[in-house]
Amino acid sequence: MSYEHFGVFLRELRESRNLTREQLAKDICTPKQIYRIEKGDFEPSLYLLNQLSIKFNMDLNEYFKMYFSVNTVIGFEGIQALNDAIAKKDTVLIKSLVEKYEKHKDFSKGENLQHICYAKAICAAYENSFTSSLNHCLKGIMIENPSFSLDTIIKSTYSNVGLSIISCMGLDYISLNRADIGVKVLFDLLYVLENYVLSSPYPMYQASQFSKKVYQNTLNNLSYQLLNEERYEKAEQLIEKGINFSIQENSLRFLPGLFFMKFKLLYKQGNYEKAKEIYEQMRCLYTITKQTKVLEEMDKSVDEDYPRIFQTIGTNISSTDITEGLELDLKEEPGKDSNESNRKG
Repeated sequence: MSYEHFGVFLRELRESRNLTREQLAKDICTPKQIYRIEKGDFEPSLYLLNQLSIKFNMDLNEYFKMYFSVNTVIGFEGIQALNDAIAKKDTVLIKSLVEKYEKHKDFSKGENLQHICYAKAICAAYENSFTSSLNHCLKGIMIENPSFSLDTIIKSTYSNVGLSIISCMGLDYISLNRADIGVKVLFDLLYVLENYVLSSPYPMYQASQFSKKVYQNTLNNLSYQLLNEERYEKAEQLIEKGINFSIQENSLRFLPGLFFMKFKLLYKQGNYEKAKEIYEQMRCLYTITKQTKVLEEMDKSVDEDYPRIFQTIGTNISSTDITEGLELDLKEEPGKDSNESNRKG
């Protein structure tokens, strides 16, 4: 059956469940909002779609995208091009693509418009314009959730681009010397991922490969910041969680970086023998992925910044039990140990 607009479908679905507008709206919006959507005066925000999906226990997001939102060849090509440019950190290309697509009607609303905001935010961050980046993030996330605030992050679910925007927002605050806010944002994002995505009871929110990478990314960024703040106990908890998750998911994307942070944590606390063991394991990870250049750079960095490690390390470095029994995805490249390297969605 075809529908004139999404509101007609929503009204039919509501009535099939014998719900009044008041009952449907309870705890998620006002009955007036439901009425205006059903009448066709407004399209629902992604936040509201998520809440309605949970209440109906069906994926209204996918239904809405399939029948009512703008999914065109131009849209798909534009988003792919923007993501590729962001991955390359090519600010010139990002700007040219934003200029190309932001005036196109297919990028005038919804997730497509969010991608434009995210691209602008990332581009600004790469240029160290963190206030501008933060403003673009706020504009982008409010397309998805008009009632968004820093105090209510954990009360909502988010799209993939929404998760990326919140991650960028946290790093922006940290870069603006507001680490208190930035760390809170990243911890709230971690809560959302662990409670609404990775362990969600709802079929529409089963974790995708993308959301798993966002999770690894968030653990990586948080542990990095906590190490800088010398909050060693909490940093260690997140590092171990990230390492275990990466091994469980057969993903090397952030594993070497997490091992590097574990090495630094042990070194800073004077546990040089254990740090040496982690250093050897870290070298094995780079070796089995044939990251020779990265390994050379890492050795040089460790030699300069952590000299005592070479006073305890032997000349023979062999494989460790890190690889025993694991079927690691050797196609993924290790991520770098820095906030900037993990901004891409």
